[in-house]
Amino acid sequence: MGQNYTIPTLPDAQPDLDMNGGFLCFWTYWQPDPAAPDPEMPGLKQQMVTYLPVASAEDCLCGSGKSYARCCKALPYWQPVCPNPGLQGYGLLAPQSATFRAVDGSAIHERLMDDLRLFCVEDAPDRAFWTLWGEPALESEYGIICFGDIELQHRQTLIASALSTARMTVLLDLLAELGRLPCPTVKHDPIHVFDKRTRERYALPPRRAAERKRPGLRRKRA
Repeated sequence: MGQNYTIPTLPDAQPDLDMNGGFLCFWTYWQPDPAAPDPEMPGLKQQMVTYLPVASAEDCLCGSGKSYARCCKALPYWQPVCPNPGLQGYGLLAPQSATFRAVDGSAIHERLMDDLRLFCVEDAPDRAFWTLWGEPALESEYGIICFGDIELQHRQTLIASALSTARMTVLLDLLAELGRLPCPTVKHDPIHVFDKRTRERYALPPRRAAERKRPGLRRKRA
């Protein structure tokens, strides 16, 4: 039920995508599972890919501040993006996770359960899991849009995972509200893209955003 990054195949219903006219956009949705004893836990989660057309003179969706024509239009592959929390624009796909160890899991569990921005989809002694919906939650025909995940393992390991740097920023700011946490171990995964001409999938190196200081998170000394 986590924010595992799996890139779908391009939909057959869109065989004529403009090679230099837009972005692939990845969405994650949650909806109740009517076949489960408790439809809300864990529910169903799915990822979908859509194509977002962008005119040459419009701002590039990668967030560079340049026009699309002067930025990502000439790339040989489609740039993957995902919506920012609250649907406030888009961000480049950059799947990543932050793991905090030796945390006060009981106190964290209580605080996260009370946070209206999160929805708990699993609550067991060895694992609790929340998905970031935001406040208010944003519904669509496919379900409620998810913007990241938080997992608490054995009440001592806390893991935040997100598909973009903008999403991870929101998650880490939310966790900073819990108080002082140990320095996290951050992992960046490769980004899979589609060649515009062949539509074959291949991996790019991870994108590593510049680290910014966050109140309440201890940093390791050099």
